[in-house]
Amino acid sequence: MDYYTELASKHDGDISILVLLQSSKHLEHSVEGAFNPRISSNGTFPICVISKWNLTSDDSIFMNATQSIADTLLKTMIADGQYNNATEQIIYPNFALETTPVSLIYGKNLPRLQNIRKTWDPENVMYLTGGWKI
Repeated sequence: MDYYTELASKHDGDISILVLLQSSKHLEHSVEGAFNPRISSNGTFPICVISKWNLTSDDSIFMNATQSIADTLLKTMIADGQYNNATEQIIYPNFALETTPVSLIYGKNLPRLQNIRKTWDPENVMYLTGGWKI
């Protein structure tokens, strides 16, 4: 039994990994927006690590395991050539863990988005809604 299967069985929870396979043509007609992923000639593979558990006493156990899995997957993808430059990685916003820096979600678009936010929301009203803080 592997570590994560044992973890889930001992702590009444579950950890799953969802991989979306997208061809290199997936975004070829898109215009630049807030999220502008690096389009690889091999396609992209957004990955979502899903954890669920029942006891609040297990929060840190499953949150740490989820982060560990995400970190390991990212290192493996970089080593495998999925990313040419680890600093240019873009993480799919819907799958990003709450600890993910916004620079890894929006990449080169972040300064433009920060300027838009400052112009249209100088009082930070939208920060009250939660979500990513740009």
